[in-house]
Amino acid sequence: GHFYIDLHPRDGKYGHAAVFPLRDGCRLSQQLPVCMMVCNFTKPTAEQPSLLTHDEVETFFHEFGHVMHNVCTKANYHKFGYVCIF
Repeated sequence: GHFYIDLHPRDGKYGHAAVFPLRDGCRLSQQLPVCMMVCNFTKPTAEQPSLLTHDEVETFFHEFGHVMHNVCTKANYHKFGYVCIF
């Protein structure tokens, strides 16, 4: 499967961390799953790189668990291969 990440805040962006399935995976149709991780981690500045806080690291690994569930599914039917986290 594939996944996209969007890590830094911007105007009009979703307010908290989440993973959204874009295409459900399914073994029977051999369809690869695709999902997107959206977070609002500390942005880098001209003088300082973006260093994650401890809470942001925990959030990243939590959300990445949802990504792995989505991408590594071995479900035969697509309705059992996604994670609904809305």
